[in-house]
Amino acid sequence: MFIQKVIDNASQSELWSFFTLSLGVFVIYTFWGYLKTVFLSLKLSGPAPVPILGNCLLIKEKDLMRKRAANAFSLYGSLVRIWVLLFPFFVVLQPDDLQLILSSKKHTNKVFFYRLMHNFLGNGLITSSGDKWHNHRRLIQPTFHLSILERFIGTFADASQALYESLDVVGGQEINIAKYVNNCVVDILNEAVLGVPVKKKNNIDMEQSPFRQGKLVIPQRFLQPWLLWDSVYHMTKLASDELNQKKRLHEFTRKMIIKRRELKSNNNETEKKCLLDYMIDISDNNPDFTEEDIVNEACTFMLAGQDSVGAAVAFTIFLLAQNEECQEKCADELERIFGNDQRAPSMQDLRDMRYMEMCIKESLRLYPSVPLIARKLGEDVRLAKYTLPAGSNVFICPYATHRLEHIYPEPEKFDPERFSPENSEKRHPYAFLPFSAGPRYCIGNRFAIMEMKTVISRLLRSYYILPVPGKTNFEATFRITLRASGGLWVRLKPKEHKMTNFSS
Repeated sequence: MFIQKVIDNASQSELWSFFTLSLGVFVIYTFWGYLKTVFLSLKLSGPAPVPILGNCLLIKEKDLMRKRAANAFSLYGSLVRIWVLLFPFFVVLQPDDLQLILSSKKHTNKVFFYRLMHNFLGNGLITSSGDKWHNHRRLIQPTFHLSILERFIGTFADASQALYESLDVVGGQEINIAKYVNNCVVDILNEAVLGVPVKKKNNIDMEQSPFRQGKLVIPQRFLQPWLLWDSVYHMTKLASDELNQKKRLHEFTRKMIIKRRELKSNNNETEKKCLLDYMIDISDNNPDFTEEDIVNEACTFMLAGQDSVGAAVAFTIFLLAQNEECQEKCADELERIFGNDQRAPSMQDLRDMRYMEMCIKESLRLYPSVPLIARKLGEDVRLAKYTLPAGSNVFICPYATHRLEHIYPEPEKFDPERFSPENSEKRHPYAFLPFSAGPRYCIGNRFAIMEMKTVISRLLRSYYILPVPGKTNFEATFRITLRASGGLWVRLKPKEHKMTNFSS
């Protein structure tokens, strides 16, 4: 009735003004959250954007992106503005500010582009949000208890022995250690996650595993932003290839689920349990955790695990080659633990590799496997100088935080003593984030450290790891995980009494 009176009594110009005002109020109300982030971004410094693409072209300029990240604080300050297409993102660098975000359950949701990884990782712990993520995390967490992880040490040892045998063939040649280590990590994950034994020669399942060729296409979609719209993307060959890859990954995983269920029904007690078995048990006792959920989580563990751990092991080996004194300390520690015994490590042996753990952590500080993490804020966050409004998209960049000079003096120097017990105690708990932190910290962090110690110790018990002249530098490139452009080159010199057999 009120609107009818307005129409009857108002002039055409008044009516037009009324609707214009109403539309303006509606638009401002609808987009107010977005506008607040835009207004805040105008107060901050950051790399210069280009129209529409924002700063997405930094993906293409690999070296420039790394240098900007390494020097982010000195270039732009403690809060940096980045544009992803038409959306402002805020890069938070300081540990106090990071703790406010990462420690809160209000800010566990992922930003929109994690959805683009569904065809690669599935909708598992890395890409899911909300109740689904919370429920899966609660159900899967007990599987990563140390008492269960201890059962995988034999798998780590078998794969490490296979790595040694493949390296022994090439003798003292210059090698890209990343290539060999990646194969080793895939072997570990095939057995630990899917139950495909490392020891079994000519294993058809191992040879046919599609997880060796997984390829991520997200960078291409950002460089061609029209592909971010699924309706457009699904018409391309890139989408077809990605969907075919997803089909192969899921079909292979379902085949392994069937095999593991058959073993379970036959009460085969001699077979090692793998993560797939534990997830099948979870599904049998929790109907909401479906077979599709098992497939998604298995793909997440396989694909995320091989890239992140493979890179971390390779970087650590490379850095030990460049730092002879640190390598000698690791070797001395292993001599104290094992002496002349050629046994595989026990859980206690891995715990005793304290200096090696310091080296691994220093390698992860310099080259964190995941250099960039993104979150969507569930409520306003008051930082030291600014307030980030609810709904803001936030980047956490461990690669940049790990290079803050007031926390890590001479940040580009490899110095494992930074992670001695006394130095670690003094440092802010959110100043070191190789596995993220808070409710969404990496569920497999202890698995990864145990795996890394086993593989690296196997090599150090047989070889001196030497640098390759002319190949002592490399360019770290940002992708979903950190990569070394051109490889990580070392030379292996056999020790006089090298260890030749190392298995469970």
